[in-house]
This record gives sequence, C-alpha cells and structure tokens, in this order.
Amino acid sequence: MDVLTGTTEYDVDWRMLNMNAELVASSLSLTLRSGLHMLRPYWRSNVNSGDGVAPINHILKFETFGHSCSLQTTLRQESQIRLVTTRNDDRSLKRGHLVLTCELFKADDLVGRSEFWLALTRPLALPDERMPSDVPEGLKFLREHELDEDDLLSRDIESYRANGETLTYDTQPVVFHMDQSDQYGHINTVKYMDRVLDLLSLQYHKIGGDVGCLRFHEIVIYFRKPFVPGQVAEAELDFVPHADKFHGAVRFYHCNGDGTRSERISMAMETRGPLA
Repeated sequence: MDVLTGTTEYDVDWRMLNMNAELVASSLSLTLRSGLHMLRPYWRSNVNSGDGVAPINHILKFETFGHSCSLQTTLRQESQIRLVTTRNDDRSLKRGHLVLTCELFKADDLVGRSEFWLALTRPLALPDERMPSDVPEGLKFLREHELDEDDLLSRDIESYRANGETLTYDTQPVVFHMDQSDQYGHINTVKYMDRVLDLLSLQYHKIGGDVGCLRFHEIVIYFRKPFVPGQVAEAELDFVPHADKFHGAVRFYHCNGDGTRSERISMAMETRGPLA
C-alpha cells in the first residue's frame, strides 16, 4: 500500500478553543490518536512486549487559519499515513518514520492541519539498542518512501531561528518536574509547547506588546534529545514583531551539573501568528 488513508469525525471540545472560539494550534496534538487508530488492524505498538518498537514524536507541525468553531462542532478529519525510511548499505534500517498528516474540515473549509513525524524506536531499550534493525512486520504492508527535500525532516534543527531588524533575544532557565513526564520517561510534548508559548508571550510583554492579541497559528517543533524530570534546560528565545504578525523561535539546550549548556540544541520550536 502506498499510503494508508481514513476519515473520522471529531467533536470540538473546550481544550481546542480560545475565548473567541478560534481553534488553538497547540491543541491539534489531540488529532494524533484518532489518526493512528488507522493502524490498529495491522500493527499495535507495545514497548513492553514483542520487539518493543513504538512511534515517538520527532518533528510536529500544527496550523490553524483563524476560523471559528463553536463547542461540540463536528469536524471531519482526513488522515494519511506513509512510511519514510533511510537504509544503510547493507539494507538494515538507518532511520524509519511514520508520517501522519491530519486535515480538519468544517463542512468544506480547511480549519486545521497537523503533521506528525513519528520515529520508530525502542524507547525503553538501552541507548545503543533503541534503533530497530528493520521495519516492524506489522508495518511492512506500507511501501517505503524516500525522504524528500521538502519534508520537515530535511530541515536542520539549527535553522529554527527568527531574524529581522526588530529581533529581541533572551535566555531563560527552564526546569522540569515529574508531572510533566509521559509513559516513556520523557517530558510530554504538550508541556514543552505550553512552556515555549508562555516564554514567547513574556518576551513580547517585555518589549511593551499587547499579549492579549497574541495567537500562535503555526507551530513546528523538533525533538533531538529528550529531557527528563529534574533536568535543567537553557532556553534561547528569538521574537520578531511586525506590524500585524510575529515570528518566534525557542531553542532548548541541556545544562550540565556545572551550569554550562550543551553544544548542540536538544529541542527547538518555531512559531508564527497574528498580533492584531
């Protein structure tokens, strides 16, 4: 099968809306579950049995377009899953991703879109045993696609930056507690997004902006190395305001015991939206 497709219905709940009944981009993480349900007849991941392989968040993109949706509005979700792989010379698996795209429609209007690059890994295995040597048997019904130059995975994490004449820059320490963790022992994706959006909002407030008008219509988040409870991060913030819109980026670095930060970025996020 080239791609796996499916259509489901999704009722808008209170977590998905702001006070103006606009869809909130970060809430589109909720679309992941119903999209992955399409795989159930073929493959169910289980980190505690079998080969221990599971799809975990690697790169995510969420978009909304300013449409209003009242509570309990039924949206149509059109989902598509494809398998993207890179193989070594001996044909062993170098990298494998399930790419899930979910489009939300209110009648015939596209109101939201999410794209999940889910890395196939053994999250509970030892560090040098986490990469599976092949695609799980239950996923081999999908044709393997090569990485395209326009795919999110082709973009380097170092590019998650905002530039412009009105750039404001800051750094902030960030710590993580147990209630922010998930079943794999990492900090939950939603908790990262909440913290990043709060940091960028504070950055805009510091330069005299009206934070009450700030909405995040596009979010792209890239995970390279996860954080766990008790770890400290240094967050590096860029915020570029324009007349009626903004561009923001945040990069998280692991901090060592002596307070120095890692050389490489551990997690990065880029976001855009209106200011009016």
